[in-house]
Amino acid sequence: MNWVNALRFKTPAAEIERVIINQCGPILMGDKPSAVFPLQSEICFAGLTRLLPPNIQLLTLRKNANSLLVMAFDKNLLEKTLSNKKILTLLAGMGYPAGVSVYVLLDYLKNRFHCEDFPHEVGFFLGFPVEDVLGFVKHRGQNYKLCGYWKVYGNVSRAKECFRKYDFCRERMKIYFHQLKGAVRTSFSNF
Repeated sequence: MNWVNALRFKTPAAEIERVIINQCGPILMGDKPSAVFPLQSEICFAGLTRLLPPNIQLLTLRKNANSLLVMAFDKNLLEKTLSNKKILTLLAGMGYPAGVSVYVLLDYLKNRFHCEDFPHEVGFFLGFPVEDVLGFVKHRGQNYKLCGYWKVYGNVSRAKECFRKYDFCRERMKIYFHQLKGAVRTSFSNF
């Protein structure tokens, strides 16, 4: 089955392509430390692991019979994001250990996903502005100024610029995949 048919029939290849374009594009381009998204199966997880470059790692946050909740992250970008003193103080106030590696923080976050439906501090790991994560918690997801990749409670112009960057990353990844599919079709047409 080729990539075009895979897209039509929602095969693992189509899901992997969707995730790389929509979720991993900003990470791959160095504009976002991580993303959280569902995957349909372990097959998709394995395929995604093989396709992503070594600097992008995957962590299963939660698994059930029908799907996986996965975080893709660039360790260096995530370390930089989580080195913010305000974020570290807020995480420590939520019980996260202090002075530990990013992997220990991720393990603690993973445990929180088993205790709560969706722990809001994940926004810090995703690179969302502190005021927006805190605003979401305070206002319980209501009364936001703008809704895009996240709900904005703070600086709208900064968020809009970030949303444009993420959109640009997604478009670049779509173009890349379109070119890749053309190259694959061309190479197989010689047989």
